[in-house]
Formats: sequence, structure tokens, C-alpha cells
Amino acid sequence: MPRRSPFTALCQQIGRLANPPRADLHVHTTASDGEYTPSQVVVLARQAGLCAVAVTDHDTLAGVPEAMETARESGPLAPRADSDTARGASGLLSVIPGVEITTEFDGRELHLLGYFVQLDHPQLSAALAAVCASRRERFRDYIAQLAVRGQVIPDDRARLVEAATASLGRRHVAGLLVACGFARSQNEAFFRFLGPLRGSVLPKQRIPIGEAIRLVHGAGGATSLAHPPPELGDEQFRRLQAAGLDALEVEYAWRRSAPANRLRTVAARFGFAVTGGSDCHGPYPAHRRIGSYAVGADGLERLRQLAGRSCASAD
Repeated sequence: MPRRSPFTALCQQIGRLANPPRADLHVHTTASDGEYTPSQVVVLARQAGLCAVAVTDHDTLAGVPEAMETARESGPLAPRADSDTARGASGLLSVIPGVEITTEFDGRELHLLGYFVQLDHPQLSAALAAVCASRRERFRDYIAQLAVRGQVIPDDRARLVEAATASLGRRHVAGLLVACGFARSQNEAFFRFLGPLRGSVLPKQRIPIGEAIRLVHGAGGATSLAHPPPELGDEQFRRLQAAGLDALEVEYAWRRSAPANRLRTVAARFGFAVTGGSDCHGPYPAHRRIGSYAVGADGLERLRQLAGRSCASAD
């Protein structure tokens, strides 16, 4: 059957309806506390049939360049009946430069996702560098306090982790506790050792959320509130809207009852866009693997337009 025959076109249209383009907008790499390298994230995103994947490491953009380069070198996705649904306009998997920023709102920690940001924006880069420096000091404080309590992690092992990761967190300490034989799993490490230390180690550095939104907008990006906590009410959402928040993360692997319907209603009421993603940190848990949660092409395009609008207003 000729490639451009009406029957072939019909088959492709059916394929597009059955397998619409999807984008996972929340993935971590080894640049922060993920287990996959940025290159592996690209490979897995392609295997999942995604049209786009956002690299959103904690407080760093360090993993984005490698992911972008891998996507470029990989070339177009392999042709298949529904191939047009699984590729960007250029035929390549799109890597969206993103970041998950540790912020503060009303005295509590919230995470802000930034998308389509400029990698070399000086103000955003400086703010993220300061947070990562604070993370490094907190990591060292955990190591020191564990040693006092008898869980001595060799200096060479700790230095290897520091050298390999731009943004350090508790997962790295938990991994070292497992590697050194103090815990059988990361869950045990968190429960037995890290949880009891939470009140005594150096606190996280958190950027006020209004400032973080301005930084992302200044870097040409759009913002979304990651996994919004259930206790946020209309008064808080109204203030976040006034601060310039663009979107809410709705499609996400919630631990208990999924509030997706409520958040969609909130998003519609306040005019927020809707984002979603797996929040993948590695192969486990299986329900949070790359591509397990995503948004469609319309949601991705709206986010891209919001980023373009913030870039224009910054100019």
C-alpha cells in the first residue's frame, strides 16, 4: 500500500487517536536525587513513547544540557504507524529545560516547577547555586551527626557522592547508609536514622515562592506548583495567583486519595494551566516510572505559550 494513500492516512489517524502525544513534565536525574542519568532519562522517555520530557531536578539545571544533547544525537524516533503522535515538530523527543525549586509559602515548604527556562539566566542561576551550596552543607551536617551516633560513613564515599551530584539531599545520605551496611533499604535509613535527625540538622534554604516565580518568569519560563498539598484552600490559591503562579500539577502519583478532580476544579476557577508528570526518581516504585503520568499536547502547548508570555513581559 503506498505510504501516502488514503488508507495509510486513515491508519495513521486511528493511531493518533489511540496513542495521543504525551509529555512527562516531572523527572529527576543524577544531577539531584534521581537514579537515572540525564541520558538514560531520554532513552526511557523515548521507549515510553513520549513526545516530550521535562528534566526537573531539585534546585539545579545541571542535568538539562546532557539530556538535550542526547536527544539531539539520538535523531528522530523510529518510524511506525503512529509515529507522528510520538514526536515533536522536528521529529525529535523534546527535552524541556526545567527545575523544581525549594520554596517557602506561609512558613511551609512548597516545591515550584519551572519550565522552558533559560539555562544561562544570571539571576536564576545565582539563586539556585546558593540553594545547592546550602544543600551541600546540610548533607555534610547529616554525615557529621550520624558519625556522632555511631553510623560513620567513610570520607571517601561521601566525597564521591558530593563530586557526582550538583544538588544533594537526604536520599543521598540514605543511599550511603545502605551502602555502608547500616540499613537494608532507603526506607529503613529514613525511618531509623534520618527522621530522628530532621530537627537538629541545618534547615533547608527555601526561596520565598513569590521571588521564585519572578526568577522563573525572568528566565523566560512558566511555573507550576508541584503536588499541591491538600490543605491549601482558595485563599492560598488566590494569593499564589496574585504572585503570578501559572499552573497546578494535577496528574501525579498521589499517595492516598487522588485530588486530581478537585485540583482541576481549582485550576479552572483561578485560570491556572494544568501540568503533570511521574516525579520519577528511578525504577522504583513502578507506578512512578517515566511516562506513567503525563499531560497531552494541548496542556504542553498551553505551558509553552505561558512561558513565551513571561519571556515577552520580561523583555
